[in-house]
Amino acid sequence: MLRTSTIAFAFLTIVLTAKSGIDLTPSAHEYIGEGIKYQKLIFRKDKEHVEYNPPPGWTFRGSAERVQLMPPKKSFAEALIEAVPLAAPQPLDEKIINALEQQFISSLPSGSQFVAVVSEEQNPVPLDGSPTFEVIASYQLMGFKFLRSALFVNLPDTQLIFRLVARNNDFEALHNEFKRSIFSWHRVATDGDGNKQEPR
Repeated sequence: MLRTSTIAFAFLTIVLTAKSGIDLTPSAHEYIGEGIKYQKLIFRKDKEHVEYNPPPGWTFRGSAERVQLMPPKKSFAEALIEAVPLAAPQPLDEKIINALEQQFISSLPSGSQFVAVVSEEQNPVPLDGSPTFEVIASYQLMGFKFLRSALFVNLPDTQLIFRLVARNNDFEALHNEFKRSIFSWHRVATDGDGNKQEPR
């Protein structure tokens, strides 16, 4: 227990001493694909930007550090995308994964009962050429059963965390939608004025 706490403390110390390279303040743009209207969110990162297509019909709001996504007509369900700064590259090795899992469990709501890790998976979603790790836990709160997931991606200067929480009966469908949306995450080079550079 002491060793795990020491690892988690060291991990968080490294995280909190850096500045995030991604500004998650969302800028929304609509486009037409095969006759269907889609929405994409654009985030800023230095001399490039990041494009992401949220699940169709989900609403959003955000700030520099996180974006909240809400599925339609689902109570007690939401997704979060967070950008946490890293002072140095952090490989997703066994020690870091153990620390992330402990951090995830400790972030469950106060008063949660019957907490259990139901799934752990490395690289369930490829993103930006970086390894990923996802953990899913079940718990009960206020008489309801919930599932909560967190997908961690360690980029060179930023840790991205894709979180989802929903009631037990809603989770699988929402998780599949959210997971598919993560595949759309990609970087786009821009010029000095922030405009998208077209390939030559």
